[in-house]
Amino acid sequence: MGYFEWFVSGTRPMKKRANPDSEQNIRRIDTKPRANKQTHGFQVHFLRGRETVTRLFSDSGYGGKEGARRAARKFKRAAMSDLPARVFRGPKGAAKVSRGKRATKAKGKKSRKR
Repeated sequence: MGYFEWFVSGTRPMKKRANPDSEQNIRRIDTKPRANKQTHGFQVHFLRGRETVTRLFSDSGYGGKEGARRAARKFKRAAMSDLPARVFRGPKGAAKVSRGKRATKAKGKKSRKR
């Protein structure tokens, strides 16, 4: 469904569900059965400074899904300990601000007691 069809119909497109086997910085990769080549495994991926770390742990190479998951977690711990800490890349002095309804009302008007 393209943007125009979505806009005219008024329905929202379905949100893609996260894979329940994935974790922070570890993605589960499973190609569709109709693909020419099958890939099954866990991919570790993260950025630290100017370093990009990406590695795939295949199920067949690590004795199954759980073996690949354990190897990916072990690699992630080792790689993150060797790289610098994550740095916030926002504007100087920026703080994370709540954008809820209450935050915007309280900002501009004084509250009345009832």
